[in-house]
Amino acid sequence: MTVEISFQDFKKFIQFELSHIKRFNCPEVFSIGFLKPEKTEMFENLKNIVKEALRETDVISTYNHSIFVILPGTDSKGAEFISRAIFDFFNGEVIEVYVEYPDDGKNLEELLDALDRKTRKKFGYILEKIFRQ
Repeated sequence: MTVEISFQDFKKFIQFELSHIKRFNCPEVFSIGFLKPEKTEMFENLKNIVKEALRETDVISTYNHSIFVILPGTDSKGAEFISRAIFDFFNGEVIEVYVEYPDDGKNLEELLDALDRKTRKKFGYILEKIFRQ
């Protein structure tokens, strides 16, 4: 089962992933994702399914009926596979956006900005305010 952390620690965990990759000179990738059910009443079901479906090495955090995930060792193709499975399971009633290190950003700010930009462009949600708290 996936590890769940508080949203306060979400950015710290991303920074930890970045530090780990740089310290050990790993040519590793990871993805960050944003998921939100179209209907609030679907949130708990989505959260439970995501927690069960993801790996033990993956991290999940929730904030205001939104789910944020960190997927170590997962590139954009792997994130797309996860996205398709969730989309199909929930009949398309889930909003999902993923960004990949290093393609979408090389540090914490760039990755969060890319996630905000993609989410804003695709669905009109603004994540910037959430991450600036």
